Amino acid sequence: MTQDPPEDFSRIEVSRVNGVTRLHLTRPERRNAIDLPLARELLRAVHLERTATSGCVLLTGAGDHFCVGGDLTSFGQAADLPGHLMQVTGYLHAALSRLAAMPAPLVVAAQGHVAGAGLGLACLADVLLTDENATYRSAYGAIGLTPDASTSHFLPRLVGLRRAQDMTLLGRVIGAEEALSWGLSTETVPAGSLHERAVEVAEKLAAGPTTAFGQTKRLLRSSFARTLADHLEDESHTLSASAATADAREGIAAFAARRTPRFGTAGPAAHAWTGGRP
Repeated sequence: MTQDPPEDFSRIEVSRVNGVTRLHLTRPERRNAIDLPLARELLRAVHLERTATSGCVLLTGAGDHFCVGGDLTSFGQAADLPGHLMQVTGYLHAALSRLAAMPAPLVVAAQGHVAGAGLGLACLADVLLTDENATYRSAYGAIGLTPDASTSHFLPRLVGLRRAQDMTLLGRVIGAEEALSWGLSTETVPAGSLHERAVEVAEKLAAGPTTAFGQTKRLLRSSFARTLADHLEDESHTLSASAATADAREGIAAFAARRTPRFGTAGPAAHAWTGGRP
């Protein structure tokens, strides 16, 4: 395991094991609330080489709660709150954009309270694992603020407009089972098993074809913003380009031989992208 020195990251722990880069929020005494230093550290963490070259990114929070959103104490101490929030979201949103764009799938493991920007982080996940006792809420309206951290972008896409309106305007709080049935989360995990399950899922994804996963992420998310004809053309170009990778050759050979594929065994060239859309 490699880990950045404590003096470099005081609010996040960064480690990499078996191809999985774990970003662990470490402010349990503040329920992992996001302040300006944490937003800055998250942006730095997602630009580390170990994150950029990982097969999967796992985002977790220390303590009983994943993330309750913005740190209202630090917000209340800001001399210029509008300017301060522009700073915080500038770093935070740049980090989220980086996570969304990188080829590696993003797994989020959420326990306890998941609120505000914490809900946005959960919505950003490619795979969201939820402790059976977790609760999700928007929380912005209760303090007179509007959503950030991709919440208003991904939430209606995941749960539908009416349910997103229910959560953001009426303040509805949902539990783990509703999160699963609504399509917000991927899987509900028994209490006490979240960490183990998250590592299992993340390592499985990390052993997969990273480039193909990255292009699949891009295709799924771009599908909302263009016509079927444009999307079908992109699918053709992307499929053709993916067929030129060593991962594709390995996957097809493994299928023919009725064995488990060993993706990435040819080194960096296994994931090389030789064409298709960006």
